[in-house]
Amino acid sequence: MKTNIKSHTKLIIILSFIISFGLILFIAYKSNNYINQLSDNNKKLYASYKISETMKVFRNNIDTLGIYQRGYNVTGDKNFLEESIRKEAEINSELDSLGAYLKENKEASLYLKLKDLTYKKLMEGKDFSKKAGANEMNQGGGGSKDGKEIVEKINNTLVEIINSLSATSVVLIGKSNELLEVSHKWSYGEIIMGILASLLAILILFRDINVRNKLEIELRAAKKQADENAMLKEQFMANMSHEIRTPMNAIIGFSSLLQKTKLDESQTEYLSAIKNSGSNLLNIINDILDFSKIEAGMLHIEKIPFSIPSLVNTLKVMFGEKAKEKNIGFEIIIDNRIPESVFGDPTRLTQILVNLINNAIKFTNKGKVTATCELAGIENNEVKMIFRIKDTGIGIPADKINDVFERFNQGNSETTRKYGGTGLGLSIVKNLIEIQHGEITLTSREGEGSEFIVKINYPINNESMSATKENEEVKMLCTELNKFKVFLAEDNVMNQKLASTILKGFGLEVEIAENGLIAMEKVRDNKYHLLLMDVQMPIMDGYTSSRKIRDEEKSDIPIIAMTAHIMPGEKEKCISFGMNDYISKPFKEIELYNIIEKYLKAKPAENKEPDSITEKENTSTVTVNLDELYELAKGDKVFIMEMIEIFLEQSPSDILEIGNAIKGNDFDTIRAISHRMKTSVGFMGLRPLLKPLSAMENSAEAKEGMDKIIIEFEEVKTVCENAVEQLKKTLSSLQAEKNK
Repeated sequence: MKTNIKSHTKLIIILSFIISFGLILFIAYKSNNYINQLSDNNKKLYASYKISETMKVFRNNIDTLGIYQRGYNVTGDKNFLEESIRKEAEINSELDSLGAYLKENKEASLYLKLKDLTYKKLMEGKDFSKKAGANEMNQGGGGSKDGKEIVEKINNTLVEIINSLSATSVVLIGKSNELLEVSHKWSYGEIIMGILASLLAILILFRDINVRNKLEIELRAAKKQADENAMLKEQFMANMSHEIRTPMNAIIGFSSLLQKTKLDESQTEYLSAIKNSGSNLLNIINDILDFSKIEAGMLHIEKIPFSIPSLVNTLKVMFGEKAKEKNIGFEIIIDNRIPESVFGDPTRLTQILVNLINNAIKFTNKGKVTATCELAGIENNEVKMIFRIKDTGIGIPADKINDVFERFNQGNSETTRKYGGTGLGLSIVKNLIEIQHGEITLTSREGEGSEFIVKINYPINNESMSATKENEEVKMLCTELNKFKVFLAEDNVMNQKLASTILKGFGLEVEIAENGLIAMEKVRDNKYHLLLMDVQMPIMDGYTSSRKIRDEEKSDIPIIAMTAHIMPGEKEKCISFGMNDYISKPFKEIELYNIIEKYLKAKPAENKEPDSITEKENTSTVTVNLDELYELAKGDKVFIMEMIEIFLEQSPSDILEIGNAIKGNDFDTIRAISHRMKTSVGFMGLRPLLKPLSAMENSAEAKEGMDKIIIEFEEVKTVCENAVEQLKKTLSSLQAEKNK
């Protein structure tokens, strides 16, 4: 009932507003109409006044003309004659002006009479001018007797016209007053209706403001509730992550350490079961946390060089044994036309394919699983990839196909009970593909199998993968770390044992504390090269401890967060408290080694500076390596000589052009030439220059960091100058061989 009343009230207000608006328009129209009439009437009144003034002038000119005519007839002075002629012209002009007005009014007949009399008067003057004597004129008159009568008639006619015009003016003035009064009334009505409409509009406005305020209050309350729910959810996810991943870190870590010891067959079997169960549980946790990252918009896609064939080939080893255990076939087919290297996120592609293949094997009890990697085409230096995962498993009911990509959905409850899982895998896969601007489709028939088709495009990496592969093959040279001392802040005893065992295995000297307060005191009193900090500890957590170490102790020791919290924004949060980096638990041994090595090498010891100088000197004395060029030339020395000559000609020109662009702050030229030079230095075996050239290109692309560009350019310039000298010698040798 209340809603109906509100609805009717609003309808009445709207109708009232429409009616008021219509009335205002009508009143405005009427008011404007009377104003237009008033304007026309005033124009007529003005014209009447103006023509009256013209007649006065006309009358004076008639009299003056008579005087000039007499003067000429009496004296014979030609000046009088000339003035008479000028006055005649003025009289004719004024007569035309009078005609333009009087012909259209009731004075038209009087005008014709006036015109006729004026014509006679002018003709009389011309007759007089032909006579020589003055005796033809009366002494006191304006001409002959007939002439005087004409002038008198003209004056009488003018009086009649003026009287008529005066009467017309009186009528027009009266009408103007009347129109003005009526117009005022309509204007007042317009103003009153405008005020009423404004009041009505204000009423509607206030009503809408009240409604909006109520909605805003409700929206704020809803947003507050949603924020609280999101915070509770995030807190729950963070706590769950920490509470589950902390023991998982110990389980998986100790399993890896135990695997390195001597075990009998039963122990190996039990340990394998522990590791597999731990891995499965960790996968479920990672699925949930990945989904949370995607929902929060915190999942980022990398763009690094990697090999699609190599990545897909690793899946043979990963799933071959699992398929064999189920006594089903597993085949991977790779298109040999796929380029050696592309730019993209290999981790996310692996996650997509692993999830799809794992599902295919899980739901296939007989037959086989086939993973196909196809090249659909190359366009604009971009490969169009199609990945097909086909199985002969249980299939999906037709009415459930559109639902399998929904979160927490596995087709039906029987599947969940029989095969387990969270139902998040395919939802995450779909999100990961869409984030990379790809698409996934599914065809399936219940009882016969399914086929998932993934389409993703990747930019081609035109550089060789050899340098990338070298970077991927990380070797843990533990002897390099035996001069460093690290401090571990960790409250979990198992994690203390695990981490300290791994760290000592790296050759590091390790000290341990169970909370952030002790860590802060130890850093104050001792010399450590690096601090590994758990974030959730009793007495003082890792966040607070890191902040105090930075603010109160003024220490710049590298602090690496080691935590089971892997929620979106956790790394940024750690950095905001003064930490340098972040590694999540459970971590892999190689991951921990790489991050420790990164910061210990970046922080030189007392004797580190000379090494740094030596490294710089080595970079500047890079030796030209023409192995790739020889391989490309397939023994054609003429081609090799031509390539060297082109480099010798182009390189100094490129260096000079970049130097000029730096002086002119021309980022576009720096970017273009840096990009171009990467190809030439690659052919000449100057691979160490790829990094500074890429850095220059990236900085120029962002149009910032000119200081950094200058530093990188000096390195490139030095190496290129040395390379030019080396290549000149090589070219001379090749030319000498050719001339033999």
